[in-house]
Amino acid sequence: MKKVSVIIPAYNMAELTAKAIDSVLNQTYKNIELIVVDDGSSDNTRECLSVFKQRIKYVYKKNGGACSARNLGIGLASGDYIGFLDCDDIYLPEKIERSVGYLEKHPDFGFVHTAAYYVDENDRILRTFSHPKSRRAGWIAKRLLPRNYICNSTSVVRKACFEKAGLFDETIFIPADWDMWLRLAENYKVGYINKPLTLYRMSANYILKNIEQSKQEEKNMLEKAFQRNYRLKPGFKNKLISKVYLRCAIYYLLTGEFGKVKQELLWAIKENKANLTAVSLLAYFSIAPKSLQFLVKRKVYYNFGF
Repeated sequence: MKKVSVIIPAYNMAELTAKAIDSVLNQTYKNIELIVVDDGSSDNTRECLSVFKQRIKYVYKKNGGACSARNLGIGLASGDYIGFLDCDDIYLPEKIERSVGYLEKHPDFGFVHTAAYYVDENDRILRTFSHPKSRRAGWIAKRLLPRNYICNSTSVVRKACFEKAGLFDETIFIPADWDMWLRLAENYKVGYINKPLTLYRMSANYILKNIEQSKQEEKNMLEKAFQRNYRLKPGFKNKLISKVYLRCAIYYLLTGEFGKVKQELLWAIKENKANLTAVSLLAYFSIAPKSLQFLVKRKVYYNFGF
């Protein structure tokens, strides 16, 4: 039975981190090394996790972000496989067993991810996270460019793959996992299990507080991806950047910053005049901005396909 190293970056979420740890310790797969990297928590995380000290490898470091915590964990890991679990998410009992089983059955695949359940603060299931494109396995790098549909806490990666793809980029924050999956997918086949095996705590607060940062980091990430010699049709890059602006327009609708919505939509259309979603939203926004905001908050925007 091969060893799996599960890495949990923890930061100021003591109780949720304890629940995440419990979910790993209660896996049906037993050969697991659990590494918790405390990224400089200032709450009672250290004390709260002391009850697990015989069953986990706990490391405290100066605050440097989730990417630096994951990279430290990868360096400490002794497992053949690496599983990632954010400290506010939860593994369902068969998560590791199913993931390892898939990779053992498909030795030419670099990593596997699964469907997940979105949950609220009370672990109540809101809906299933399973984008149609995510259900495809194999060489999926091009499909990952328009949008990240891989949830970080659903992934299990062969440790050896990081030697070729590199570690998490510590200079970016919001799309860092997207960037990682892209680089892995460029070099390895990607597997998918169409069964929710993780509870993913839904929160867009960080992005909504840092919309401009998110936009710039996504654009930079895509630029780097194109520099890695994708064989893509002319104009595809513009379509991708158009989607970035469209997402920002949606974010500004959610925050009620109407003055910025129109500009983001205009930029989206400038990059790709065939972005009919942006064209339609601009027309609707020009007539009834409050009504459009209401629809967005009701999650109608999930059907727009951006």
